[in-house]
Amino acid sequence: MRLSIPRSILAEHLQIVAKAVPNKSNLAMLEGILFTCEANSMTLSATNLELGISSTFPIEQQEIGKVVLPAKVVEIMRKLPGETVQLTVNPENYLTEIVSGHSEFQLYGFNPDEYPSLTQFSAQTVEISFNVKVTDFRRALRQTLFCVSNDERKPAFTGLLFSLQDERLTLSASDTFRLATTNCRVNKTVNSGKFLVPARNLQEVLRIFTEEEEIIQVLVTQNQILLSCRDKKITSRLLEETFPNVERVIPKEFTGCASLDCLKFMQAVERSSLLSEGTNNVVRLSIGEDCLVIRTTSKYGKNQEKISLELTGEAVEISLNSRFIIEMLKISEGEKCIIELTGANKPCILRDSLHDDYLYLILPIKI
Repeated sequence: MRLSIPRSILAEHLQIVAKAVPNKSNLAMLEGILFTCEANSMTLSATNLELGISSTFPIEQQEIGKVVLPAKVVEIMRKLPGETVQLTVNPENYLTEIVSGHSEFQLYGFNPDEYPSLTQFSAQTVEISFNVKVTDFRRALRQTLFCVSNDERKPAFTGLLFSLQDERLTLSASDTFRLATTNCRVNKTVNSGKFLVPARNLQEVLRIFTEEEEIIQVLVTQNQILLSCRDKKITSRLLEETFPNVERVIPKEFTGCASLDCLKFMQAVERSSLLSEGTNNVVRLSIGEDCLVIRTTSKYGKNQEKISLELTGEAVEISLNSRFIIEMLKISEGEKCIIELTGANKPCILRDSLHDDYLYLILPIKI
């Protein structure tokens, strides 16, 4: 195989797939990237057997061929001096020569026929499918992914729960101390159902699928999900764990409801958190008729912040993890934050005034 490609384009698409390359693997070939040249297009693919990413882009007509090159090629491509890159692959031993400007590399390639192929989806194997707008899906992911647990001892909570019913997709995440859930519209739905996707793999959706006006096609088999948008594809295994019933933990009755400026609330909590200590980052919220008072007391000293608000119902005092509050407020898009109260030492719910279907529940810290 012999071909010439603009260096910047190749470097860009290598960067897209590189996240799926494992740092270390018992199978040396997995630490590489599959190059597939098909006349007028080039496809780059990488997988760690749990996450797979591929990206296809047009090129001028070239020789057809395949090769697996070590992931070092990603950094090499970024550093090459020329505007174009010539790749020449020896079909007998897959030794690949890379030339750009006055720079020349030789990489020891692998037989592409031995590289694991990304999961193939067919009409016979697909159990659930739907289409969703990139802008809607990205919003839903931003509203929930930060709430996922990083504790591998709680495998169900390291995933994001997808619940598909008719033309509504609900995403839910929890780390057992808080819960985030939101909805977005979908179309071309085939079958309803629930499935759990590893959150770390969905982070790649936010990184790769950035064309806001495009559509993502989602296909689900028994243990795999495929997300494709234009010429980019992401595959991921599903988690075979049971996620709790979200509806059962969401309060149905409230003792009060407060509305306050989102930005001022976030800034006040950030200042208060400067004196918090320990893993819980405790701040005390006193929600009154027309004012929120935030207090922090620790071995470092004391702090007090006041913010005006509008309250209907009963006043309440509650202690919360300041980090949990800040993370939600950072992704809020509305001017107002709505706090729904169920009483002292009971869960409270924060909402974004711009998105009625978004709910964020926080368990209190008992002091």
